[in-house]
Amino acid sequence: MTLVRVLHAECLKLKRTVALKMVAIAPAVVVLLVFFMASQAPFSTVARFGPHGEWAALERSNLRFWGFLMMPLYIALQTALLAGLDHNDNQWKSLCARPVPRWTFYVAKLAVALAMSLASALLLAAGIVISGILLPRIQPQLGFPSPVPWEAIAADSMMMMGLGFLALAIQHWVSLRWRSFSVAVGTGMVATITGIFATAAGQQAGGWPQYFPWALPMLVQSRLPHNLGLTLLLGGAAGVLVAAAGCLEFSRREIQ
Repeated sequence: MTLVRVLHAECLKLKRTVALKMVAIAPAVVVLLVFFMASQAPFSTVARFGPHGEWAALERSNLRFWGFLMMPLYIALQTALLAGLDHNDNQWKSLCARPVPRWTFYVAKLAVALAMSLASALLLAAGIVISGILLPRIQPQLGFPSPVPWEAIAADSMMMMGLGFLALAIQHWVSLRWRSFSVAVGTGMVATITGIFATAAGQQAGGWPQYFPWALPMLVQSRLPHNLGLTLLLGGAAGVLVAAAGCLEFSRREIQ
């Protein structure tokens, strides 16, 4: 029950914050950008792969922008904003003085960050479906066939978010460990750029670069390695270990 109360408090803190607005803004930016690119005939990004491949091309374009760039930066920003709610004015002193286990604060913030990321992934999937429905009205030559593959789109979006859990756990630890907003966001930016290069290296030569935490989500696009289920399981287990280590360090840390 203590964890539930802390979760409730975290949700109350989110009201009218930038972090809550970003849940919808981040996927909307990606969807609108791809929608604009796809609507520009005769250079539509979803018409290059021939007829009957529009849904796959539209999903691929959205997930590429999301996994390569937006999601890693989104995770860095959200975890930094969540931690900043209590870093400001050093509110940790008053929070940790309460008769509440410290681990509940760490777990509650991680749960909120994960829930917001999952919500954004679902909104991205919904945006892809809506784009596919609207595009033929703007470009009649684009024939998105029925039925709408919403299950596959939602599954790939959630798979990408699941593979990003390890990066989220690391970012969450960094955001709570250092009070500076710049450190948390800077770590995310450097890791995002490194992830882009790791993805490119992994696709060309295979091997370890594709397993860099910030590059894992792009395995959904490359379909490498073939056993994504095992990769998701191992990445999730590594994320849980990082979260446990971060929680232990947070619980033992002396609050200045």
